[in-house]
Formats: sequence, C-alpha cells, structure tokens
Amino acid sequence: MRKDNTAKLGIAIGESALWGKGIGIQSALCMMEYGSNKLGITIYYAETHESNIRSRKMLEKIGFKEISRVGSEQYLGVDDQLIQYRFMHTEQSA
Repeated sequence: MRKDNTAKLGIAIGESALWGKGIGIQSALCMMEYGSNKLGITIYYAETHESNIRSRKMLEKIGFKEISRVGSEQYLGVDDQLIQYRFMHTEQSA
C-alpha cells in the first residue's frame, strides 16, 4: 500500500521450513529498493506482534525503529501486543 511518499511493508513466509533462511529480509530489501528507486518512497511502516521475535529482529536488522505499541490481536491463539515500526530511507543501514 502506498500513500504520498510512504508505504506499508508486510512479509509472510508461510512454509515454516523456509523460516530463518534470510528470505524475508532479502524480499523486504528488494521491495524497499524498488519502492525507493522507482516510486519515490522515503518512509516505510511495518507492524508485528510482540512475541514474533523473528519478525522483530528482521525489521530491526533492516533499520526499522519502533515507534509505538498500540493495539493487540490474536497471534498463535493468544492476545498479543502489536508493535509499530518506521524506516526512513535516509536511515538505511542494511
């Protein structure tokens, strides 16, 4: 989703045998590179669950910064805190 020069980033690797192999981070970086270079996107937003440690580490490795903890929803059968992140293109560190 894109609005002005911002976009929401979402990654889902459904096959658990593929988790932890770097596919998510490479996919995110490719999408962000395309968005920045071809669409002029300068700010990306993402959201994940507090207990989804892999997703949180991936976002932080790319350079996303936590900006809030608003809301909760069911994740793996438990009510879980949502964490919102932002990445500004000038902060690119991956």
